[in-house]
Amino acid sequence: MSVWKASEWESELGWHANCVDNLAHDSALWYHPARILNITPAAFVELLINEYKPDKITYNAEKNVLLFSWKSQTQMRKYKNAMNAAARKVNYQI
Repeated sequence: MSVWKASEWESELGWHANCVDNLAHDSALWYHPARILNITPAAFVELLINEYKPDKITYNAEKNVLLFSWKSQTQMRKYKNAMNAAARKVNYQI
C-alpha cells in the first residue's frame, strides 16, 4: 500500500491528473479524491467544477466513470497539487 498520488499526462483531450500507481487495486477510481476530502461524490463534482474548472467533464452512469481534463497544464496542476497535498495530510492509502 502507498499514499494516493496523482500523476499528470496529456492526451488529445487535454491534460489529466489521477493516481495510476496501482491500477490493479483501482487507484484511478474517480471518487478517491472525494474520500480523501471526506465529502460526497456529488460534492466532489461540484468542487471540481467550481474550484478547479476542467474544460471537459463527462460522466457515464452505466459504468460509473467520471472523466475530466483541462486545456491548460497550469490549471490541471492546481487540482493535482491540491489533491496530492490532501492525500498526504490524511495519509490516504491505496
